[in-house]
Amino acid sequence: MANTALVGLPHIVRAGDEVRWRGQLLTSMGVASLCFWTVLWLVNGPVEPVFAGAMFLVALSMALTLGGITSRTRFAHATAAIRRPQGVVHETTADTRERRTKASVVVLLGVVTLLVLDSVVSEVGATAALLAGVGTGVGIVDRLEARRWMRLEDQRGTRVFLMLRPRALLARFGSQEAYELPHHRVADIPEEGGVL
Repeated sequence: MANTALVGLPHIVRAGDEVRWRGQLLTSMGVASLCFWTVLWLVNGPVEPVFAGAMFLVALSMALTLGGITSRTRFAHATAAIRRPQGVVHETTADTRERRTKASVVVLLGVVTLLVLDSVVSEVGATAALLAGVGTGVGIVDRLEARRWMRLEDQRGTRVFLMLRPRALLARFGSQEAYELPHHRVADIPEEGGVL
């Protein structure tokens, strides 16, 4: 009964863990797209190695550049006014596992659909190269940002959280608020979650 009363409230998740996981998901998407393109190339499928390679490098450099700028802005905005959370629910381990599984399935199905359609329609392999470049670039940026969140927690001696909308699968890529709790308060949060 208590869980149903908390369903509509926003959830907070550890910033470093969430951003690192998102980076791992995107890097995996990029590597899987690159593997798909490589297999197509090895079996003499519809690909143009030089053009697709150039697309990959352009997408990777753009993702690293724009992702780096966005990450710095997002981190600076979030850390400028860190406050105590109010009226939110700490996400439980089971909820985190379920949400991340759903996000992984959605990303996997989306990528597979795009790659299959691209291999049928195009003879270049540009979509796979673009997905590989963007996924790898944004994934690297997210993993570097996760380290910054962990360092911030060590410096402040607290745990820093980001808010997720009730039905969101991933943390926002844009600016958002950050919340913190003293390290000892985090250990007091029950496994089934609760209002903070």
